[in-house]
Amino acid sequence: MKRVYSPLAAVILCAAAANSAYGSSHREALTVLNEPCADNTDTYAWVSNGAHSKLYLVMNFNPLHEPGQGNQGLRACNGYRYEFHIAKGSSLKDQIVYRVQFTNILNSEPAPSATDPLGGGNELLWQLTGGRETMTVTRHTDFDIDGDGPQEKGVTVTLGKDLKVLPNNHGPQTDRLVYGLGPFRGYDSGDASSREVGLYNQAFVDTFIHTLSNGGRIIAGQFDDPYQLDEKGIFDLVNLNRGDLGNIPGARRPPGTDVFTGFNVFSIALEIPINEIFPDGIPHNSILDVASTDSLIRVHTTISRQAVQTVDATNIITGVKGSGDWVQVGRNGLPLFNAGLVGTQRHSLYLHSSVMKDVSNFGADILFPVLVRDLEALGVYKALGVPDAAVQSLKGPRLDIIRAINLGRPIPVEDGFTGDVITIDCAVDSQFPNGRRLGGGTAPNRNQVNVNSVLLSLIAAGDPAAGLAKGVEVNDKNYLDRFPFLAPAHQGLLQGHGGVNTPTVPDIPIL
Repeated sequence: MKRVYSPLAAVILCAAAANSAYGSSHREALTVLNEPCADNTDTYAWVSNGAHSKLYLVMNFNPLHEPGQGNQGLRACNGYRYEFHIAKGSSLKDQIVYRVQFTNILNSEPAPSATDPLGGGNELLWQLTGGRETMTVTRHTDFDIDGDGPQEKGVTVTLGKDLKVLPNNHGPQTDRLVYGLGPFRGYDSGDASSREVGLYNQAFVDTFIHTLSNGGRIIAGQFDDPYQLDEKGIFDLVNLNRGDLGNIPGARRPPGTDVFTGFNVFSIALEIPINEIFPDGIPHNSILDVASTDSLIRVHTTISRQAVQTVDATNIITGVKGSGDWVQVGRNGLPLFNAGLVGTQRHSLYLHSSVMKDVSNFGADILFPVLVRDLEALGVYKALGVPDAAVQSLKGPRLDIIRAINLGRPIPVEDGFTGDVITIDCAVDSQFPNGRRLGGGTAPNRNQVNVNSVLLSLIAAGDPAAGLAKGVEVNDKNYLDRFPFLAPAHQGLLQGHGGVNTPTVPDIPIL
């Protein structure tokens, strides 16, 4: 485990890609435990290869959904604004914001009677109520920017209105009776296929990809969570296995277990023509210019809701009514930023603060990463034979981390320029940390880069290629090689995270 210094870190970080896992932020902050609709997990942003004519944006939120859990399933969140923020060059000031808002409608009706037909608000399951889920997509530009947070002034263009949201993958009977994907045969038919053979497939998912007025596309709804992590070990005070720590004998035995296998998440996938970002074309397209920032875009996502939430029993969907100013309650950019660098006492500040103030608010968390101190206390560095002087150097100040996430470009390390964003050089093909791609690895279920290992190795060892924290490097489903790239949701009836319920033994056995 060696230390990589200053300018080399960004270069090596770009070259350290091999396998697939994602640093994420599932329920990483105290304030989102009670507000899953505001819980960003991962943000992806990259340009298409070759001509770089498309920008792909993916936002995941409302995580850890067991496919068969809850009679209402995973619903689109009403009363929130989900936004992709695009800045250009070295500045973090918004140039374009793409906003998605969801609307769920359930018509009320009188209490049930013996003569009611099937369907309607008295049904116990959402699929039978006739409830509708739609979204509206808008583009916001020409802001009156003061640099202190979300801007309401500017030019708003509606790109798509009342677009249908992808419904959940509940199971075979829902596929037939609600989605109309095949003929239904009742229990009295003697044929169990309507209860055992699912028809929810990629072709059905694709019907919910909508073309926008700017030539882009969007889809939103329930998908397989693309995140992998041996989270059982992480949350037992960074109890990593031998494969994560160079096979030192003092580490627990492998393998790592991906606790997110079988879980679904809510996703928004957006495709944008790059000429909407660069109307005159990408500067020096197909040429890498490491001294320039003119082909860079800086991407992050936010979630907002109105400041005042009042109990409102007449609101069938949410039970509350929002009023007052719109306030930010969630955000995400780089993987692992809030989960692996920012201290617990500042997690909520991170979620509610502007990216424009990140250096003031969180600069010390990056310059002096707490993870290094914790690994030293656990004896990791001694087990690996790392000299004490090297450990002291790893404790900070760590400008190499900042240079790496800024791609080694001439970006000031100050408020308004450096922050938790994904930086993309649109003139060249994307590869983390130059953008963050979904899929694109050496196999259909592998991502382009093992982001967990690259970032944790950079933080803990000063070397993104050190190979620490490899964890789980394959997804439980194959990614698509085209838009929307996300794998379809796990089916509620026959797939998912749940399994056979067997009694636990009185004492944990020794392996």
